[in-house]
Amino acid sequence: MSTPNPALQAAAPILIEALTDVKEAVATILTGDPALIAARVQPAIAILDAKLVLLAPALLSAEESVAASAATTGLDGLIAKLQALVPAAK
Repeated sequence: MSTPNPALQAAAPILIEALTDVKEAVATILTGDPALIAARVQPAIAILDAKLVLLAPALLSAEESVAASAATTGLDGLIAKLQALVPAAK
């Protein structure tokens, strides 16, 4: 089995919550009198939008550590390659 993507792994709990919110919005829109579906769309989407906006800080926080780790690892590798090009001081 391949190694999971660290960014996806960090974001998974937040993405699960977002998809659950989407599922709730769809259920809200489609449950009840079919004649009132159009009337339920706007409030359901407004609630979904608010819930997704509230998830953004958690997603950014989860991804920050992954991005920082990838950046420092990449820079460390570049520094090591450049140091290998420089002859050792005598």
